[in-house]
Amino acid sequence: MKVVGLGGGIGASRLWKALLAYDTGVDLTLAVNTGDDIWIHGLRICPDLDTVLYALSGRQDPGRGWGVRDETWECMRALTELDAGQWFNLGDRDLAVHLYRTGRLQAGQRLSTVAADLAHAFGIPCRVLPATDAEVTTRVVTGDGRDLHYQEFLVRERADADVLSTYVEGAGAADPAPGLLAHLVAADIVVIGPSNPVASLGPVLGLRGMRETLSAIRAKTVVVTPTVESVPITDRGERGRARSRALLLRAAGFDATPVGVAAFYEDLASAFVLDRADTGHRSAIEELGMRVVTADTLVHRGADPGHLVRALLEAGLTAELGG
Repeated sequence: MKVVGLGGGIGASRLWKALLAYDTGVDLTLAVNTGDDIWIHGLRICPDLDTVLYALSGRQDPGRGWGVRDETWECMRALTELDAGQWFNLGDRDLAVHLYRTGRLQAGQRLSTVAADLAHAFGIPCRVLPATDAEVTTRVVTGDGRDLHYQEFLVRERADADVLSTYVEGAGAADPAPGLLAHLVAADIVVIGPSNPVASLGPVLGLRGMRETLSAIRAKTVVVTPTVESVPITDRGERGRARSRALLLRAAGFDATPVGVAAFYEDLASAFVLDRADTGHRSAIEELGMRVVTADTLVHRGADPGHLVRALLEAGLTAELGG
């Protein structure tokens, strides 16, 4: 079974890890957001892409959900002593990846080539693609008139600002990574992961030919909800990501609910995996023309990842068959 996953970051990386571990004979291709990539200290940092690489290779820090487990921070301490204006933490082992990638990029190689080589070096048995080789950047315009890089908004400002609007710099003129559109057309199921719809999927959907291709294959595309409204959030980092997702969705004209997420994708997907805790939203999502399958989606809180994978595969296959 050929499956293409779209999205990156912590939420999607957990789902991709579950898909890869589930014994279904899945031929998995992942297209990961690069809209939150940023240059820091002369290095190309790819937060979503690296989160996926670390998760699938077992390197991911399970507590933070990002970065490398058993990390050290000597370089960051040295930069702090130099008063380098450091606000984006990069661990020492994480820095090795950024150094390797930046050197290859500066030598003229494509980001997709470097990502494939990193996946191979990490022993990851699936295709991991940046959504595009071009540089695209998600920008957030705040209520007080600032135009911020998404990482500045999320990390430095802790998503603590009113959001007037967002835009993706460069996406409209950028092509998808080589082979991505063909992988989408050939897939049995396309999964839109539980990522921030605006920040992590918006830059992917804005690439040339992406919306048209996904619209044409809507019958086999399923969304896994990134929002579980009925379960309280206790983790500080998770609260910040949820606040960012809500602010960006509202700025784009959508409710920060599972129904709002479904409306964001209604012309691109025919099925929706809803968390069991939010079944009260089922009928409103079905009114958008989507088939709804319920599952326990919060695998980081103990939900069975196998059950979630079976639910999304059922949703995708049944949707394609018109069930």
